[in-house]
Amino acid sequence: MHQAESKRKRLFLLDGYATLYRSHFALIRNPLITSYGLPTSALFGFTNQILKLLRKEKPDYLAAIFDTKEKTFRHKRYPEYKATREKMPEELVTQLPHLWNLLNAMQIITLSKPGFEADDIIGTLAREGSKDGMDVFIVSGDKDFMQLVNDHVFLYTPGGRFMDTRIYDSKGVEEKWGVPPEKMIDFLGLMGDSSDNIPGVRGVGEKSAKKLIIEFGSLENALENAEKNTNKRVRNGLMECKEDALLSKELVTIDTNVELNCGISELIRNDFDLSTLRNLFQEFEFFGLVKQLDEMKADLQTKEKI
Repeated sequence: MHQAESKRKRLFLLDGYATLYRSHFALIRNPLITSYGLPTSALFGFTNQILKLLRKEKPDYLAAIFDTKEKTFRHKRYPEYKATREKMPEELVTQLPHLWNLLNAMQIITLSKPGFEADDIIGTLAREGSKDGMDVFIVSGDKDFMQLVNDHVFLYTPGGRFMDTRIYDSKGVEEKWGVPPEKMIDFLGLMGDSSDNIPGVRGVGEKSAKKLIIEFGSLENALENAEKNTNKRVRNGLMECKEDALLSKELVTIDTNVELNCGISELIRNDFDLSTLRNLFQEFEFFGLVKQLDEMKADLQTKEKI
């Protein structure tokens, strides 16, 4: 595969809260709780995900990107944006301070910016990284990132118990959704997204959105040719929901020009602070991870002697 053969440096961008939520819900039926009552499922899953990534991919550059509590430019444009989202579960909120301690001990840069989503920071870094001659891997399962995929930007979707890790290139995006990456914002704008409360066009789902993009090439052209559509439900939706469609396309478009106070060179992968990390693992009763750390330390000492 291209990414395996490339000699370019590799930048991995971790979608922070998506990874945390995924880790939390993966163990929702059998949650991890320490002997003193601290819930640790999300901390364990998040840390394990990073350790797996480092072992398997050995990234040259790495960062974890998070949303902030502040409203974004999308909320100003559309106050109902993400209005249906539930609040973060209390057991996850409890784990957040410990997550920052873990990331500090792993010496992984974390980034966020008020007024913007993690997606926008990831999009900006992906653009800058590929421009600087890197192959960029966005670690997330979020389909919105597929709009960023190109010859040097990939969507890296981690596997689970019943699914292998999948790396989406441009061909993979088209195989998955039937449209190429550069048409994903049109596709998503037409289809909408209930999880983000993005309206899209009433009566247009995944299949009809794909058909419209293939036939007309863009959301705007589909709207202009609404009367030609033979499907009454879709035709009425296109004719009556023009403003919603254009707004939805705007909302799903990732901003790749966010002003950041951190350059790509600062995201270079650093060695763990092994003693601090070991103490944290013991505090959280991650005894299996303590063993992994001790093995890593032994490997480092062997390499130093050589």
